[in-house]
Amino acid sequence: METSQQDALLGGSWTHSFEEDANGVEVFRPSNSFSFPPSRRPRQTLEFTSGGQASIGMPGPDDRLQAAQATVQALGMNRYRLGDSRVIEVVERGSDVLRIRVG
Repeated sequence: METSQQDALLGGSWTHSFEEDANGVEVFRPSNSFSFPPSRRPRQTLEFTSGGQASIGMPGPDDRLQAAQATVQALGMNRYRLGDSRVIEVVERGSDVLRIRVG
């Protein structure tokens, strides 16, 4: 897949809406426009930038997000490798939702 097609599919900044997860599929909503309910649990973030790069925000030991940079490699059939090991499958992508299966 060309980088521009990959950027169009994965582009944007997404925050994990874990309340909506079901059947092994994780739900992400737009970071800047979705009204998330209050949560004591920190939310993971995914920010896809142009050129096949991503920033992955994961809760650290003190619950503050720690960002890690990763390359995004298309594997085919809506599957992508983030960094060296994490593989995601895009199940659905719309303007207000990103559903992925992590494998």
